[in-house]
Amino acid sequence: MSVTCAANSSEARSFGNVEGGCLRVQPIMHIARMIGELGADPERVFAPAGISAGLFANPENTISFPAVGDLLERCVVATGCAHFGLLLGAGAVGNPFGLLSEVMQHCADVGTAIAHIHQQFHLHDRGALVTRTVAGREASLGYALFDTAVPGADQIYDVAIAIGVALMRQLCGPQWNPRKVLLPRHRPRDVRPYEEVLGCSPDFAADRAVLIFPAGNLRRRIAGADHEMYALLSERLKTVDRQSDLDFADQVRRVVRGLVAVRRCTLDEVAAMFAMNRRRINRKLERQGTTYHQISQEESCALAERLMLDTDMTLGEIASVLDYAEAGVFTRAFRGWRGVVPSEWRRTHARNTGRASS
Repeated sequence: MSVTCAANSSEARSFGNVEGGCLRVQPIMHIARMIGELGADPERVFAPAGISAGLFANPENTISFPAVGDLLERCVVATGCAHFGLLLGAGAVGNPFGLLSEVMQHCADVGTAIAHIHQQFHLHDRGALVTRTVAGREASLGYALFDTAVPGADQIYDVAIAIGVALMRQLCGPQWNPRKVLLPRHRPRDVRPYEEVLGCSPDFAADRAVLIFPAGNLRRRIAGADHEMYALLSERLKTVDRQSDLDFADQVRRVVRGLVAVRRCTLDEVAAMFAMNRRRINRKLERQGTTYHQISQEESCALAERLMLDTDMTLGEIASVLDYAEAGVFTRAFRGWRGVVPSEWRRTHARNTGRASS
């Protein structure tokens, strides 16, 4: 297992060049301190995982998702704390996303700040993406892993959702709480730590990780925001983004993954994200050897597989998440993707992964 991606030491190489399946270590730089505070020896956790404590000394260093998930599982065992990831995420205060965090702190309002993290999160994290929705009086901010088969996915989601709450409290004020929290993990024996950190009792075994809150929060002005500082930092962030190695098809693929996860995946939605018309989106994709339809089908298949492996949802419920009218339509689509019906795929992969099928 590859533990680290390229260690970055200069601004030119750092923020825009995270490799696929990796993320910058800045949000979890305090992991050794957290392990120690919970009564374990960080070195005895890091060494068996093949990780040097020095990895967390530089915020620009990166780590692969399998490595960070494995490390979080080891932390749970070493500390005896089943909600280690939740506490780790809650401790990621201040500036968890480097330049991106700095830009967000100087946005005029919360909606603009969330738009930045949604659009430019790939500069920090290439193994997941931030999702956002606005529907009537409700808005949401979520986190979607591309590969939920990584070890410790439940702990990774705990870290992310706790960081999301801390981020919203920085933007909206320390008394902010979400109206609802969804987490794609089994319900823990003790939910009290989640209630204390998140400000409400989450809905567990959900199909996605998301914070739901009043849409009016997006119009809140951010205390201490400096317009001139925002102009300076956002221009710097644009420069870094232009130097990113993420091509257009990859950008569309990330957006589609997010929209599939929040059940709003249409070509019109994708076009709106890029401020382009449908025809231009398709032309650009065709030049890269793919189409919107092909990408959307790939991502729908990936989400279906995740839900069949990681949740107890019925095939009818999964069909509904994917916006199919009924389970039979979903079954025909899945057979086209994988050559087998979803029930057979689920049984086979549940056995191979040691999970009970349902």
